Amino acid sequence: MASAKGWRWRRGRAGGFALTPEDRAWWQRGGFFSLSPSPGMRRLQRWAQRLYRERLTARGRFALGTLAVFAVLGVDPRRSQVFVLFAAVAGLLLLPTVLALLPRPRVRVRGRLPLRLTARTPVTVRVAVENLSSRPLPDLLVQIPASDERGTRVTVTPRESYVALGTGDSVEAPITVEAPRRGRYTLRSPTVAAVDPLRLVATAPVGGDEQVTLVYPRFYTIDRFPVAPGRRYQPGGIPLSSHLGDSIEFVGTREYREGDPVRNIHWRSWARRGEPVVKEYQEEYFCRLALVLDTFLPRKPRPHQIEGFEAAVSVLASIADHFSRSEYVVDILAAGPDIYEVSAGRSLAYLENILDVLACLAPCHEPPFERIGPHLFDKLAQLTTVVAVLLDWDEPREEFLARVKALGTEVQAIIVHPGETVRDWHAAATELGTVSCLTPADVEHLLMARATQHASDSASQRAPRE
Repeated sequence: MASAKGWRWRRGRAGGFALTPEDRAWWQRGGFFSLSPSPGMRRLQRWAQRLYRERLTARGRFALGTLAVFAVLGVDPRRSQVFVLFAAVAGLLLLPTVLALLPRPRVRVRGRLPLRLTARTPVTVRVAVENLSSRPLPDLLVQIPASDERGTRVTVTPRESYVALGTGDSVEAPITVEAPRRGRYTLRSPTVAAVDPLRLVATAPVGGDEQVTLVYPRFYTIDRFPVAPGRRYQPGGIPLSSHLGDSIEFVGTREYREGDPVRNIHWRSWARRGEPVVKEYQEEYFCRLALVLDTFLPRKPRPHQIEGFEAAVSVLASIADHFSRSEYVVDILAAGPDIYEVSAGRSLAYLENILDVLACLAPCHEPPFERIGPHLFDKLAQLTTVVAVLLDWDEPREEFLARVKALGTEVQAIIVHPGETVRDWHAAATELGTVSCLTPADVEHLLMARATQHASDSASQRAPRE
C-alpha cells in the first residue's frame, strides 16, 4: 500500500523512494502507454467516489449535477445569462461545504448489519443514535454507505434518514436491507453525520466499519422427501460421527469372558456381584445420505444457464434444510474452484454450516464428476442413498450415477433444467431409480410460496393478541 504522505511512493529502507507493488506492476504493463489507469489514479478515483457518496446528500448530489449542467450551458456568458444560475447554485453549495469541514458529531452509534442474510429477503436493522455532546443536534444523517467493492449491490431503504437529538437524547432509525442474490458481500456498518440546514453537505461520518456478510441462497420447505429404507454400519457410531467421544454406544453389562479387555470392566458391578462384570457396547447403524450438486457451467454461460444453476443451489439447500431436522447424517459434495465437502446431522454440523458453503459456491467450468467421484466412492460403503441435483442429463452424468448404483447405493436424481435435456432421462429412471425434473420456474414458484407463507406467519405474530 502507499504511504500516508503520497499516492504513489513509499520511503525505502536506504532513505530513497521505492515503488509500491501495484505501481511496479503498472509500469511493467507499459506505464503511461498502457490503457489501464495507474494505481494512484484508481486510488484517487475511489477517494472521490467515496467523498461524493458520503459527504453529499441526495439533495446535494442533485445540486452538484445541476451546477455541472449550468457550467456547460453558460460557458459563453456573452450569448446567454445561464452563468447567473451557475453562480447562484455555486453559492448554495459553497457555504454548506465550509460547514462540512467542522468536526464529526459526538454521537454513539449502535447497530450493525447481520452477518448472515437470505437472498431477496428484507431485514430491518435498527440503528440507535445517542447524543454525547452538551448541545442539541438538530440535523443528523443516518445511512448505510455503499461498499467500495465492485459487484456489491445491496438495496437499502430508505437511503437517507434524518433524525434530531436533544441533549442526552437517544433515537432509533429503522433501515431495511435486502441482498439481490447469494454471495459474499463486504458491507459497511451504518454511519451518522451532521448536515447543514439545507441538507446538502454532510460532515465526516461516525461509524462505517467494514464487515463481511454471507447471503444465503433462497430455499423452500420440504415436508416429505422419501428415501430408500435401510441402514449402514458406521465405524465408531454416533460418538465418532459427532466428534463427541471415541467410544461406541454403551448398552449394558454382562459376565466377564476370557479375552475381554481390562478397560471394559465395570468395577461397581463387580463389587456388587462379587464376580467380574464387563461393559457391553454396540456398533451403530444409521442412515447416511450424500447430496451431490452439479456445478458445471460453460465459461461464458447464458442467462438461462445461470438461472438454472441458482435454482439448483436453492433445491439442494431445501433438501439439506429438510434432512437437518431428521436423524440422518448428510454429506454435501460440490465441485467449484475447490472440492466442497460438509457433513451435517447428529451434531456434526448445523444447517448454517451448509448454507455458508452454498452462499460462496461458484460454478465449475470443467465436468465436476471426475473430481467428486473419488471423494464419493470412498464413502459408498457407509451411504444409504445418493441424491444428485443435476443441471442437465447427458451421457457423463448418467454414467456417473450408474456407477454409483452398481456399487449398491440407491440413487435419486433431480434435474433442474429449462426445456428439453440433452438426453432423454425417462428411460434411465427405470434402471437408476427415482429421477425427476424441475424447471427454474417451478423452483421459483416453490420459493415464492414459501416467502408468502413466511410473510403471513410474521404478520400473524406481530398482530396484537386479543
